[in-house]
Amino acid sequence: MTLPNHLPLRGTLFIKDTARRIYLALTRAFLVRWLFVLAIAPLVLSGAARAQSMSRENLASSPSRIEVKDETGRIVQIPQPVRRIVSLAPSVTETLFALGAGDRIVGDTNFCDYPPEAKQKTHIGGPVSPSIEAIAALHPDLVVATREINRLESVHALEQLGIAVYATDPQTVEQVFTSTERLGDLLGAGGAGRMLTADLRRRLSEIDRRLADLPAKSVLMIVWLDPLMSVGRNTFLDDALRRAGAHSVIDSPQSWPTIDLEQVVRRQPDYLIISNDNARQVQRELTELQERPGWRQLEAVRKRRFVVVSEAMSHPSPRLVDGIEQLARALYPDAFAVHAAFLGALARNCRETVMASFSQPFFSLRQPGGCL
Repeated sequence: MTLPNHLPLRGTLFIKDTARRIYLALTRAFLVRWLFVLAIAPLVLSGAARAQSMSRENLASSPSRIEVKDETGRIVQIPQPVRRIVSLAPSVTETLFALGAGDRIVGDTNFCDYPPEAKQKTHIGGPVSPSIEAIAALHPDLVVATREINRLESVHALEQLGIAVYATDPQTVEQVFTSTERLGDLLGAGGAGRMLTADLRRRLSEIDRRLADLPAKSVLMIVWLDPLMSVGRNTFLDDALRRAGAHSVIDSPQSWPTIDLEQVVRRQPDYLIISNDNARQVQRELTELQERPGWRQLEAVRKRRFVVVSEAMSHPSPRLVDGIEQLARALYPDAFAVHAAFLGALARNCRETVMASFSQPFFSLRQPGGCL
């Protein structure tokens, strides 16, 4: 590079010495460079810091988690997408399969037996006292519980491990549908959920049409035999009985009241309703029931008016409508004339109804209740 012949300094002084001019030129360049650095670098560094900060903010606000309120009112941070799910109740497992999310279930309870594929999942214990260690080992994105049978202690233990827990709590048949839809939305299966519930509502409307203007029949729903437990007001099962044209003789504010047999004898229900898929157990317990002196005071027992429906009736899942259909057909056979379309729907959506005709009753293997 050619250096200038002279370099003005303070407007008047001219430096003629070449060596000195080179020295001053280099010095000037050095000073200018550092002035530039001192003036510009903070701006550059500030911009970089802002960019890094913005990157962190974008990462924090990315849709990797969504905040929702579950059906018990708890605020839950749920990872998105949900790829690995642990179910803590049979009804939850059934709902997940009905939504087409069965392949995402990595664990469920020892009592999850429907559909048959549920039995192949890793079991994490019972709903009341599941193994927290077994659940954590499955690395779930989401654990789905239900207030009906799961304990709040289990939820807290999982939350302390950083595992998201969403709890369902349907109290009516319609709430079973809306609960299904909400779960579908959380899993990115909202469309499937709405199609499913639309069909369920259509089937219920058909039942309502067939039972219109028919008087309700009084029933005792046997939930547990020893001690004798039935269903109370404000429960999905009480609502399901009503939708099937039945009226419970037990009117209790408790969800699952323990009742005195004498109380039942005074009210003389038309039918005893049992929900169980184990035919052998049903037959054994029915025989035992008929041999008990107190139960013989019930006309329904003496005349063997027992109705046995599948366990679908006792689970707040989409299969609940199967149980309602079964019970309605048993109580009002004339209102459900046999025709191909209806039988076809049953073949697709229902397990085979076990009717005692009444020789077999059904008692649940699982005692209800919970404190979530």
